[in-house]
Amino acid sequence: MTVNKPPSRTLASVLNQISEVSGIICAVSILLSALILTYEVLMRYVFRTPTIWEIEFSVYLLIMATFVGAAYGLKNGAHIHIDLITHLLPLRAQTYLSFVTSLLSLIFCVLLTWMGWEMWWEAASKGWRSDSLWGPPLWISYLFLPLGITLLCLQYLVHLGNLWSKLKSGSAEEPLRTGKRRIS
Repeated sequence: MTVNKPPSRTLASVLNQISEVSGIICAVSILLSALILTYEVLMRYVFRTPTIWEIEFSVYLLIMATFVGAAYGLKNGAHIHIDLITHLLPLRAQTYLSFVTSLLSLIFCVLLTWMGWEMWWEAASKGWRSDSLWGPPLWISYLFLPLGITLLCLQYLVHLGNLWSKLKSGSAEEPLRTGKRRIS
């Protein structure tokens, strides 16, 4: 007999996989940015032939890594936690507090996503281009904010679902960040 997963668990695992893939893509973009900047240094100072695209392209890659990688950071507990006082609370209270702050963060991210998609659409529909000599279309770089924050919103839904399950099942007495690195 086969046991089917509830649809919410299947969706959560798909969103977790998307976050993992986005993290890998962002890591590659950071590496690529470093290689491009190294190439520019060689071209400019060794071969005396500077290029016009590398700095702007590297900045775009780092912007992408920042926003698209946010969901990966949330999934793996890598976002900054300021727990000077909260770690003194009982674990159940910490879980409630985490749920409330995650819900507030989700609301903020939804608003940011909405405004980001509007900004992207305006740049795409009006054909905005960078003022640099290279002059790439701005819709490409503007896409990273709403795309990344959309992924973050979806990962917040998974995170909130996990916290809610902990609260409902009574397992909120277990540590919130089991197995996660903590920097004190």
